[in-house]
Amino acid sequence: MWKKILKITAGIIIAAGITGTVAVFLIVNHYKKEIPNIAELVESYTPSIPTQIYDRNGKVIDIIYKESRVPVKFENVPQVVKDAFLSIEDRRFYSHYGIDPVGLLRALFINMSSGRARQGASSFTQQLSRNAFLSHERKLSRKIKEAIITIEIEKRYTKDEIFEKYLNEIYFGEGDYGIRSASQSLFKKEPKDLNLAESAMLAGMPNRPGAYNPRRNLKLSLGRTHVVLGQMLKYDMITKEEYDKALAHKFILEENLPSDYDFTKIDKDAVTVVYKKGFVNKSKVPSFTDTVQEMLMKNFDEETIYNGGLKVYTTLDFDIQKTAEEVFNNYEPLVKDENLQGGMITINSSNGHVISIIGGKNFQPGNFNRALDAKRQIGSAFKPFVYLSAIIDGKSENTIVEDSRVIFGKWAPKNVGTLYRKNSTLLEGLDKSVNMISIKLLRDLGHEKLKETIKKTKTNLNPPNDLTASLGSLVGTPMELAKAYAVFSNGGYAVEPVFLLEVRDKNDNTLYKYTPVIEKTFDSEDIALMTNLLISSTKTGTSRSAQVKTKYGKTIEQAGKTGTTNDARTVWYAGFTPELVTTVYLGYDDNSKMGNTTGGALAAPVWKEFYKKIIDNGYYTPSRFEYIDNLVANGKLYYQDLDPFSGLIAEKGSKKFLLKNNKIQLEHDSKYKKGIRDILYQ
Repeated sequence: MWKKILKITAGIIIAAGITGTVAVFLIVNHYKKEIPNIAELVESYTPSIPTQIYDRNGKVIDIIYKESRVPVKFENVPQVVKDAFLSIEDRRFYSHYGIDPVGLLRALFINMSSGRARQGASSFTQQLSRNAFLSHERKLSRKIKEAIITIEIEKRYTKDEIFEKYLNEIYFGEGDYGIRSASQSLFKKEPKDLNLAESAMLAGMPNRPGAYNPRRNLKLSLGRTHVVLGQMLKYDMITKEEYDKALAHKFILEENLPSDYDFTKIDKDAVTVVYKKGFVNKSKVPSFTDTVQEMLMKNFDEETIYNGGLKVYTTLDFDIQKTAEEVFNNYEPLVKDENLQGGMITINSSNGHVISIIGGKNFQPGNFNRALDAKRQIGSAFKPFVYLSAIIDGKSENTIVEDSRVIFGKWAPKNVGTLYRKNSTLLEGLDKSVNMISIKLLRDLGHEKLKETIKKTKTNLNPPNDLTASLGSLVGTPMELAKAYAVFSNGGYAVEPVFLLEVRDKNDNTLYKYTPVIEKTFDSEDIALMTNLLISSTKTGTSRSAQVKTKYGKTIEQAGKTGTTNDARTVWYAGFTPELVTTVYLGYDDNSKMGNTTGGALAAPVWKEFYKKIIDNGYYTPSRFEYIDNLVANGKLYYQDLDPFSGLIAEKGSKKFLLKNNKIQLEHDSKYKKGIRDILYQ
């Protein structure tokens, strides 16, 4: 009986073993086929592939790399450095065959005991195979491929050769690859001159190069250094005396030293200076790629970004970007006044794609990006949203508002130049950017209706709960204002600005893909009426200086609004075509007064020159506001030539109004002998 049971049991075990062996063989064989020729892969390995950034037309606009890679021969690395790495990363390196089963079981036990991943189990060879040939995604398939390549490396190279490759390829953070690059960068030393404490600090960094870099967090780095020293003592790689001396060794950041510090007097046996990073990354379009790098840093680790060969597809149009930089940096007022600054941004109104961006005059990598981060009072460039709220509330372009001065408690606002026009239509009020009309519109509407309008733009603009909001007393960035104005360009859709479209790895696998965020938030008829007011502003209003004529003498389809704050501390122009929105502001960074100027005089000409050049150079061809044409074609909206002050049909001096079909004007201004303005104010 027992013999039969034993035979059955043995049969099951053998069958399970054979099945398991076959399964493992099939799995390994499957994933082996997915890997390119392993022999060629190992022999032709190129360690560093920079990230390439493409514009929307597939043109390479920047290459992101931030590395120093200076190899060192194995015999020139002192044993203390080798022991430091062995103690913390792969103590049984010389006794296992690429994968350490003891280390694997230990890490599994520790991680299960703590309930989280506290310890890794990758050998030098595994790390080398992963960093060189694979992504860092946490999938079983990647681990299997890693094991296959690890075994192949172990077959082809000696242990010392693998160790040397590891020491020359391991990433230490901030662009430093290899022990020699890291020791030169951090300590200005060759590996052969490293002491025990320095060796332990370097050995502790590859596990988490961002966290354990002493430049970033010296306290955390020292804690990790002490762990390495403890391991070296535990496994008899150093004596207790050496351990105590290394623990007492001091590390000082270069920036914490006095400016007149004498480096020749450093006691190198007791003190090590951690030097500042000397590398400066150059960029062709820093206003844009600075932001792209920030976005990449939120989604990928440094090693992948700077060494993983990412392909980053963006929304930028390189030709338009270079034109924007040329126009902005050579604009005469900015050239003459070295302290005058500003920002400019262009987005595609149909999808939010950032087409070009100017973070400041002669912008350099790492500078303050004014297009994205400069919060400035918007001034009259905000008035269109007050007018839009009035239109949503039922008012028309020819609605009459009394243009007369009113004092609100202690606040006594006035029109520019103290000119009052008695009666005025909304169209004329926006054309001339009349303060009192905007104020009275908001007074009659109430703040909640204005806030509802702003909420629909999906921006962070936050008008105050007082009448100063009607004059643009709130603050905003060029990006936020461009996002808000996009609803006028596209017929009522809120869009989310976007820089990145897609990110692929070096093998063309998609790692990230953007999904457009577009929402219809306004009635197109209301937006059409508001856009017509802004078109009028560029033809006969304060925005005339932005009007573009091409090299063929053709006037383009455009609209926009100027903005000027008190004492001209900041001047704006927010303009748009049927496809693009561009906002620009100029001012001093300390928000001091600029004197006698306006958005029309100082900001609008930049917009005009920019658009003229991108059109004349063939980079952009504006179309028509089709959503307005369609509404007119189907009879929902009508154009009428009306008097800008009375809002009635006039024989002369009229302007082009756009009205809903139930608001068509039938009354003639001529029926009043003196004219309606004189009748009302006689």
